[in-house]
Amino acid sequence: MTDEIKFPTNPFEDIQPTDFNKLNKKHVTEDFVEENLRILAWEVYSPFNDTGIDRIIVKNVCKNGHTKVNENLFDKKCPVCNSESITITRFVQIKTRELKDYIFGFTLKPKDIRIDPRHVYFLYSDKTTETQQDFFILSVKDYLEFFIKANSNPFAPTSFRKGNNKLNSLKYNPSMNKWSWSGHSWESYRNIKGMIRIQSPIIDINLKNEIIATRKLADKLQRVFSRGRSYDLKTETKVNQFLNKKTVLYGSKNEILKLRKRMNGFLEENCDKETYESSLKYFENIKIADILGGNDDED
Repeated sequence: MTDEIKFPTNPFEDIQPTDFNKLNKKHVTEDFVEENLRILAWEVYSPFNDTGIDRIIVKNVCKNGHTKVNENLFDKKCPVCNSESITITRFVQIKTRELKDYIFGFTLKPKDIRIDPRHVYFLYSDKTTETQQDFFILSVKDYLEFFIKANSNPFAPTSFRKGNNKLNSLKYNPSMNKWSWSGHSWESYRNIKGMIRIQSPIIDINLKNEIIATRKLADKLQRVFSRGRSYDLKTETKVNQFLNKKTVLYGSKNEILKLRKRMNGFLEENCDKETYESSLKYFENIKIADILGGNDDED
């Protein structure tokens, strides 16, 4: 079935990707992705505010994973197992780049790493070849797992990078028509294969545990110090031991609340009233669940 589906396809037959420049390309690209998602039976919505999420997509699927990639079971039971369908939601962030020397360069900063595994990245090569365009579609959890399995970390180096921390390791091999990251295949995230991955209902059924698992993956990559060329191994080891100790300490909700209380006391004693009240509003917006990766109503 998947071999019969052309995805992505150009929904605007009278327009080519090269017709656009950097001033209007983002808007057109997001429309391109949106129309391709509709082809695969997703409901697509645009967020009211720009929070790093470009589209919100929704679909009803079989909880046992029987739904076809271009099927939506809205108001229907699964035709395979007769189970009630469930609604799945994905928050889409789109990165579009044209290949340069068969390299797809893109930037994902720490702020782009959302701990909710329903957050998915669409890395869009709008011109892999003259007639071919490609999507790389993977959840934030898949993205983090890849780097751990590949023993690579895009977040740890402390040395200065040119190009706004751009990652340039995703490469296309035209003779084999294959994509890889530093020798590790990315074919399982490409086009329809990537869409099948993010359609899995496992994330939604086990959301709490999936969030906790994603938080742990992020910690392994982001709460790490890499010495690069500036420090020796002894310094790197010492810093990482300190980070591990603090990670364990503040993995406890009670310890985080104690830290907040001490900080509130310090700010109240040393700041003017307006600044102190502003700080309280800041803490109101950061829940313990956001830090620990779980469901908690405690502010």
